[in-house]
Amino acid sequence: MPEIRNHECTISYETAGQGRPLVLLHGWSGDRTLWAPYGYVEGLCRDHRVVMIDLRGHGQSDKPHDWRAYRAELTVADVLAVADAEGLDRFAIWGFSYGGWIGWMTAAAAPDRVGALITTGSWDPRPGTDADWQEFDDSWGAIIRREGMQGLIEHWRQDDGPSHDREFPAFAESVTLRADPAALLAIQARELVTEGVGDVHALRTPVLLIAGELEDPEDEAAMMAGLVPNGASLRLPGLGHGGAAGASALAIPTARTFLDRWFDRPADVTAAG
Repeated sequence: MPEIRNHECTISYETAGQGRPLVLLHGWSGDRTLWAPYGYVEGLCRDHRVVMIDLRGHGQSDKPHDWRAYRAELTVADVLAVADAEGLDRFAIWGFSYGGWIGWMTAAAAPDRVGALITTGSWDPRPGTDADWQEFDDSWGAIIRREGMQGLIEHWRQDDGPSHDREFPAFAESVTLRADPAALLAIQARELVTEGVGDVHALRTPVLLIAGELEDPEDEAAMMAGLVPNGASLRLPGLGHGGAAGASALAIPTARTFLDRWFDRPADVTAAG
């Protein structure tokens, strides 16, 4: 698989298909191999050139244990470096969860290059608080330190109950079990929680926010879509965070229509609405 070297990290990725360039960014504890079994590669490749990146700290990319290696500016630079290596002057991004947050940050940093942004399970890119970090550290963080990745999966199984196989299928579990716990904790360090997009009203990139009904009961994704100049949202009934990620058959038709509308418009046109 191709690799690039950026800010002392090797970043691994792969490509498939032909057509409009679309960068796919997986979630925290995942890697690029999830996109195919979830149906996105087959569903998108007929009219998109998909570029699936292992974000730093995941998959075949380097996994530093120092939180400083996961500053948003560095991860955004990884995405842009892969795009440069593939000759992509302008591209769309589809990111899930943490990958969606990186997508937000990349769009904010490089609006002339990111022609459209789709996120699943990542509808609020604004900076977090110390309380947000503490909530993570008291739950998932504590479980990882005490029981490792297997303990985290067992926790998710209990939370999901009978719907676990739908929300977090076996192939996703296997990816999480391969993850590096120390790297995952560094990505979620207290020092990084205040990073984010401070002014969503100024975002020039059109955004489609996809969320499962169970993970977003107040439909905050629709609220956030109303704050972005060219925002839209899609609510997936009966699905939680993991289920929404796997719902490619439900999400791709709306995503394709969104990309057809916005991707080829110049940045100055999308900024005007």
